[in-house]
Amino acid sequence: MKKILFLFLFFYAHIISSEEVRDPSLEIYFQWILFRTQGRISEEKESSKISALVLPAVIGFKFEKSTQKFRADLEWNLVSTPNSGLFFLPGKNSYIGILYKGFLWGVGRRSDPEEFPAWSFWKDGVEGLFAETELDRVKIRFDFLDLYRGFPLLENQWLKLQGRELFLPKQARDELISEKDAAVFSQSRYRAGINLIGNKEDRFVYRFRLRYLSLGDWGRFGSDTKESKSETIEGDRDYLVEWRLGLGFIWKYIYVSGDFFLSRGIDKTGYHPNRAERSIPISGEAFRFDLGFYNIYGKISIFGFLPDREKRSSQGEILELGFVGMGASPIPNPILQQVWGFYPSTWITDRGLEREETNFPGKRPTNLFGWKAEGKFFGISPGVHFTYIGFLKEENSSSGLWTISSKNMQNKFLREAGVSIAWSPLEDGSAKIELDLGGFESDEATGLKQWYMLFRIGGVWK
Repeated sequence: MKKILFLFLFFYAHIISSEEVRDPSLEIYFQWILFRTQGRISEEKESSKISALVLPAVIGFKFEKSTQKFRADLEWNLVSTPNSGLFFLPGKNSYIGILYKGFLWGVGRRSDPEEFPAWSFWKDGVEGLFAETELDRVKIRFDFLDLYRGFPLLENQWLKLQGRELFLPKQARDELISEKDAAVFSQSRYRAGINLIGNKEDRFVYRFRLRYLSLGDWGRFGSDTKESKSETIEGDRDYLVEWRLGLGFIWKYIYVSGDFFLSRGIDKTGYHPNRAERSIPISGEAFRFDLGFYNIYGKISIFGFLPDREKRSSQGEILELGFVGMGASPIPNPILQQVWGFYPSTWITDRGLEREETNFPGKRPTNLFGWKAEGKFFGISPGVHFTYIGFLKEENSSSGLWTISSKNMQNKFLREAGVSIAWSPLEDGSAKIELDLGGFESDEATGLKQWYMLFRIGGVWK
């Protein structure tokens, strides 16, 4: 149904607008990935496994048109998958809107404002009905009807759509993949909120966001039990509210940014003697920071993400969930993000509220630190990044209070790194050849290593 809606919006925008189209474009590219898994959790009788996947051509199109009363910004990608054939994915923006009374009244997908460089992969936005306006360096967007489903994009879905079982070792495959993973599907839930971003004197940047999400029994961790379903109150009132407060400072070629997040909500579950109700409260905080240097030749960024963990009893049972995130994963590594499904906390994905207690990378509270650098010289764009991921303790009792003490850290960790280089032979960047090399490895006890090489070639016709 969503595919039909977005296609209808595309053709409708093309018909009703009589102005000249601004730079319509069609993009076609091929990509090929080679990956290697090694370590003790590889195939039972193998110490190493090398595999490759060639993805057929990805076709994307972009259509922009604007008048004094109307605006259209439509972007789509067509991906071929072995499970469901052709699969449509909208881009960061794919909407049409009417300009009236100082507001843009839109329907479709509208992404949140771009973050600082380190967080370019943590994307989110509205899919539904929204209205936005700009008043004296302040942009405000109201999301009235947001059909949240994890904000899927080509960059965080194309490998996942090919089938996670192609990439995971047998032991991990048996533990992490359920029967539902075999098919490509996506659920959605109602979400609404308000986003505000502004700046003062082009130096101080401030942000505020408030979102409400109706959870229901959405997700493996959020599924209602027989105890919760026996309540006399009709309906399922599970929900999540996210608050975000942010402040940034820009001075010449240097910037620093910090954001504080709060998660509050309820997830119904079975009865526990240490809980007053038959539910698990969601009460968590997180802090992220980003500081760096930038100019016309490139940028360097140092970043971190620090969520709190859940409250546990002396027997290790969860009494209260900590921070719960929304949107795409902030990790750029395609294997770690799409195949292993890593998120640095409990997360609301396209399958709902998810949390995993395994020895493998998954959705677990972690402290995350890293740096990245990108450059651009004479049509050549090199890049390098490194991230250290330290898992928070999950055993024994815990207060659930937010802290950055090393006492709360496990000996288990992941570290991922990558280098990339892209070449655009044309001045307008309409053609590009790109090569990415990267991977991650775990602590010795987990014994996991996985590396990849990604090659992509493509062009844009306007």
